[in-house]
Amino acid sequence: MAVTGLARYQRLVANITNWHEYLLHKNKRHARSLRFTTRPILQRFSVPATLYQVFKEIFMEDFYEIKQLVSKLPEKPVIIDVGANAGFFGILLFSKIKEATVFAYEPMPSNIFLFQETIKANPAMQAIQLHQKAVTGLPITSIELFTADTDSNTVVSSVFSGFNGLNNKKINVPAQSLTSIMEEKNLRQVDLLKLDCEGSEYDIIYNTHPSVLQKINMMVIEVHQLNSEKNNVKALDEYLQLNKYTTRFLPVQEGSFYMEAIKNNVR
Repeated sequence: MAVTGLARYQRLVANITNWHEYLLHKNKRHARSLRFTTRPILQRFSVPATLYQVFKEIFMEDFYEIKQLVSKLPEKPVIIDVGANAGFFGILLFSKIKEATVFAYEPMPSNIFLFQETIKANPAMQAIQLHQKAVTGLPITSIELFTADTDSNTVVSSVFSGFNGLNNKKINVPAQSLTSIMEEKNLRQVDLLKLDCEGSEYDIIYNTHPSVLQKINMMVIEVHQLNSEKNNVKALDEYLQLNKYTTRFLPVQEGSFYMEAIKNNVR
């Protein structure tokens, strides 16, 4: 569960070597990007003002419970990162684990640009294969997203028009199904599927054949409560359990949850 209060600062110190940058300059974030270096494995990256909350969510609130997550992965995991944004999950991962094969998918150009700059600055992260695409369950080659009308980095672009009140622009982006990705990359097994895709988690999971899902050992998902018959955390939890996953989910904030699903024969 995401940590709060003083525990956030303990995670900041555990994850960031120059944690004082946050404490001394956080009020200057609108004037310049904050610049951080991770620990114990050094990865250097910048945080623009528009991604400040994402930084706090991942590096301070520890949304992905990174210590426990890494302990459940093999030494050299294969990971698919859907909704990679500017790469903060990948940065945190490569600060805790030396080698991984990561296929990262992000549809927004501004986020891709920042992620690419981070990869260039960090040799270990050049193992990441970054693709400017949305990921779907159904086999389609493009999809419409609703997003904020800005050239800055964005966080909550979604296939749902009412997902965020600031999403007043509609764009068409390339897309690829999860099944197609696994076939294209010849992935017989995936150690971790991470989904942070603003409501598209339901399409991806429900419309990927169970035989393909069974190639995925573990999932970590930001689940959004959309309140339809199937698009809610309880229905998704039941579906994954039917497909032989052991699950747990915890509330993060109003309308969203952290969910972990581990295939029953993987321990």
